[in-house]
Parts: sequence; C-alpha cells; structure tokens
Amino acid sequence: MNKVLFKEEQQFRQWWWIVMILGTTVPVMVTSIYSLYQQLVRGIQVGDSPAPNGVLIVVFVFMCIMLWVYFSLKLEVWIDQEGIHYRFFPLIRKNMLISKAEIQRYEIRKYKPIIEYGGWGVRRGFGRKWQKAYNVSGNIGLQLYLTNGKKVLFGTQRSQAIMYAMDEIMKPKPETRKY
Repeated sequence: MNKVLFKEEQQFRQWWWIVMILGTTVPVMVTSIYSLYQQLVRGIQVGDSPAPNGVLIVVFVFMCIMLWVYFSLKLEVWIDQEGIHYRFFPLIRKNMLISKAEIQRYEIRKYKPIIEYGGWGVRRGFGRKWQKAYNVSGNIGLQLYLTNGKKVLFGTQRSQAIMYAMDEIMKPKPETRKY
C-alpha cells in the first residue's frame, strides 16, 4: 500500500447553503405532515383541491432523501505514488484514480466557480466538454492538464499541501544503475 501524501475531505457546510436547503425542504415537509394529519386523522380536507395522501407521503419521503443526500455529500481527495484518488459520495461511490502517468502538467489556480463551471459540485465547464470540476467551496483548486487533452480541477482548502504532494509524486525518480 502506498503512503498517502495528502488527504482532504470537504462537505457543503456553508451557512447560506444550509439555510437555502433547510428553507426549501423543511416547509414542504411540515406542510406534508400537517396535511396528512388533517386528512387521515381528523378527516378534514386541506385546501380546495387537496393532494392525495399517496402524493403527500411521496413528497415527504423525497424531501427526506434530499436532506440525506445534501448532508451526506462529501468530496474526498487523496494523493499517493499512484496518483490522485477521489470520490464524491454519494454521487461517485467508488474510488476513482487519475494516475500520475495521465498527468501532463498541474498548477494551483484561482477560478470562478459560477462563471467557469456553473457552481459547485461535480461540474463541467461551460462550453468545454473536456473540462470537469469537483469542488465544494472556495475558488482555489488544483488544475490538472491530462495527456488526453482533458482538464480536471479539484477544489481545495489546502493549496500548499496539495501542491507539495503533487510535486513529490511527479518529480522524476533517480536512475538506478546496473553494474
């Protein structure tokens, strides 16, 4: 097993994301529960054309799943001698690898998440089908230029540490002489 030179885990925990997610899901969940209670327990119709009980249950379960997905989202990136490993649970469940042989060059760069990629998450660059980004917050990332012409960006909160790890794995190995 290779020694891990860098590891970073990031989650969507910005206060404004949490307010937006909870502000959209919780009212829908409360309304669904209230309507179900009124219709099933009290036998009172809610509104002029009430939603069927099945629809209210589906909406409630869907909102619960949305909350679980949001609070489970986690970008994991780690670097060892093989290359860069990553996953974005639960969207990308299995560990993915960009081997160091696939990397032509790399750099730390400032980027514009909304303008360049349309936001955060697993994103494609606007009008750039060969460009992908995995980011959770911020505007600093490790940009990889691959030998196949594709570009991949990993957002990071630890730019110096990730650059050090990349320099370590990409530096040429000393030649061994046979006598």
